Amino acid sequence: MSPDWLLSRVTVVLMAIVGPIYFFLLMLFIPQMTPFADPNLNVLFHYIAAPIVFSVPWVGTIYYQRYRIANTIHIMDETITAVPLRWRMFYGANALFVLMVFVLPMATPVIAIIEGLIVAGHVFYLIGLGKLGGGKPAAVLGVIVAIALCILPAFVMLEFIPGYIAVWQTILQTWTDFWLDVAYGIAQCLVNALSFGAPVYFIYYGAQQYDRGLYGEVYTKTPTTWIKIGELVIFVIFMVMYLPPIPTPIGVLPFLDLSYLFQSYINWISLGIVAIMVLVKMALKVKGDTTMGGATNIIVIGLFLVVELFNRTDFFLKTSIILLAFLVYAALATVSYLRASSRELY
Repeated sequence: MSPDWLLSRVTVVLMAIVGPIYFFLLMLFIPQMTPFADPNLNVLFHYIAAPIVFSVPWVGTIYYQRYRIANTIHIMDETITAVPLRWRMFYGANALFVLMVFVLPMATPVIAIIEGLIVAGHVFYLIGLGKLGGGKPAAVLGVIVAIALCILPAFVMLEFIPGYIAVWQTILQTWTDFWLDVAYGIAQCLVNALSFGAPVYFIYYGAQQYDRGLYGEVYTKTPTTWIKIGELVIFVIFMVMYLPPIPTPIGVLPFLDLSYLFQSYINWISLGIVAIMVLVKMALKVKGDTTMGGATNIIVIGLFLVVELFNRTDFFLKTSIILLAFLVYAALATVSYLRASSRELY
């Protein structure tokens, strides 16, 4: 099995491991559900039963669709090869944030109920045809399991949603007042850092084309590792400059809160770099270079920079840009999933 196919399989395994961990951690941030009079039962229900109910559908789906999911990851990787890895990380970070905070907590209870009904229906169908095996004891056990698969997820959802809505309202409030600027600032610092690194990649790309035209082969090697290190250093410096002080359980992180420098200078420089590179590539009719990615990538990059320049306080607009980055990734994942085979490929 080739390394890229092996990586897609490893990713599927990691998804199955990380999913339950995420749901168990999620319950730590939700007000404790108390459907029973016994406090011990409430603890077991909140911290054990509920995360298991949430985890089982995802783990079951991942296992049942493991080949198709792995093939989806492989197709996505092949499809977005034209987008440099650093930009893929940018989109992925935004998509992961939206997925974990807004999508999974609200969608999972509903999915658990739907999958429970599907499994229950399948069990009843087998009992009706007499194909369950084991005679009446197995049929009775099957009915009990089927009913539990219908009732338990519904019970958990009814208890979970009111508590999560309260937490979600808090999330939205803090998102509006504070965390939007932090999340958007981190994304913007990453865009700026990557924009500053893009011309260096392009210079080496041009040198390689010169070598190929003059000597027939490439002698100039792109120092990818050093460029990535430089981008990382710039990203960290920009974050320290941009972000406000952030309170944490271990103390306040002393960021400098100099976001006005980005609005006045740095974002303009990044936009200038992006515009110049696009014009140069158009003038030289460069087609093989992947420094900035395709048109969609350039549009999203521009939006992250332009919104900060002209309207720094617009909650809806900034949130929409982050959601746009998520939708780009979600659309790509959906198309790749529809194209993917449901069987093992080598």
